[in-house]
Amino acid sequence: MAAHRRLLTRDRLIKWGVVADKTCPLCNLEDESIEHVFFKCEISTQIWKHILQWQGIKRDSKCWDEELTWVVQNASGKSPGAAVYRMLLSAIIYYIWNERNQRVFTNKQQGKEVIIKKIVQDVHHRGAMKQRIAKWLEQLNFYPL
Repeated sequence: MAAHRRLLTRDRLIKWGVVADKTCPLCNLEDESIEHVFFKCEISTQIWKHILQWQGIKRDSKCWDEELTWVVQNASGKSPGAAVYRMLLSAIIYYIWNERNQRVFTNKQQGKEVIIKKIVQDVHHRGAMKQRIAKWLEQLNFYPL
C-alpha cells in the first residue's frame, strides 16, 4: 500500500472531506503526506538515521522515489546485507505507520527509541529464521541506541 501511495494520509483524506486538519500526528509541525510521514517528518528522519547507521550505511534517508530506486540499485541482490535492508525498509514503514495510527486513533505515543528497538528486534527475529542472514545479523548490535 505504501509503495503504491495508497495509504490514507491526511493530505488524501482532506481532499475527500473526511478530515479538516492536515497536520502530521507524529511531529505536529507540517502537513501529513506519505512523503512527509515516512521520510521528512522529524521522528521518521531520526528513526532512519539510527537504523541506517546501525546497519553501517553512510547516507541520509532519501525521498520516497529515491529510496525505492536506491533499494533496486543497492539492495536487490541475495546478499545478507541486502536482505536485511529490505526487511528494515518494510519494518520502518510498518512501525512508523503503526505509531501514526496509535497517535490518531488511541491518543497514545511511544518515543522514537522504542520504535527503533522494535524495528531492530523484529528484523533480528525474522532474520534468525534464515541462516545466512542470522550470521550477518550477529555482527550488528541488538540495541542500536
